[in-house]
Amino acid sequence: MSDADEMILAGSRPQHSNPIDALHSRTSFVFVVDSLIVTFFFYNIFGQLALFPAFFFLAVWAGYRNRAAWAYWFVPIIIGGLTLVFVFLLFLNVLTILSGSIGGLIFAAILGYAIFSSIRFIRVHFHPVYKMGYSGHSIYDEGHKLPANEMLAACPSCLAVLAVNPLLLSYEDRCPHCDSPLVLGGPEEE
Repeated sequence: MSDADEMILAGSRPQHSNPIDALHSRTSFVFVVDSLIVTFFFYNIFGQLALFPAFFFLAVWAGYRNRAAWAYWFVPIIIGGLTLVFVFLLFLNVLTILSGSIGGLIFAAILGYAIFSSIRFIRVHFHPVYKMGYSGHSIYDEGHKLPANEMLAACPSCLAVLAVNPLLLSYEDRCPHCDSPLVLGGPEEE
């Protein structure tokens, strides 16, 4: 630790150097949890043969953690596969709830949240800025020169990176990608 800016106070959590690293770390954690769930299902069905997918998941996780190019698409595919299993279980649970048993209501809510979160982690792999960050590039390395008073900002809804002039933004400005408002907290939201 040669720089005071790199020091971490005792008892505090270390922060990642940029949002891409933080998102990559969270995605890696979700992948580990999903891999454990899939391995547990395989173990209950196939017994000792569950070691084969477990070693595969371990190799993919190690590659993804080290940002290997070959591991990039395995993670969203595996998370997506488990999401489909979650959707099927949610469907069965909703059928049980509709037949009069409300015991699975909490489980349905947990599955719904897991599905929603998994879809968000899958979608981020299609975002060009995340792809660049995963491969070690930066949007600042691309040599784009912004005009005076402009800065790079992300849409609060779809996270598309846009060049904006913050002094000229208004509540009527919309994202060209998802058509959501770029400025939140406008008069219609109060």
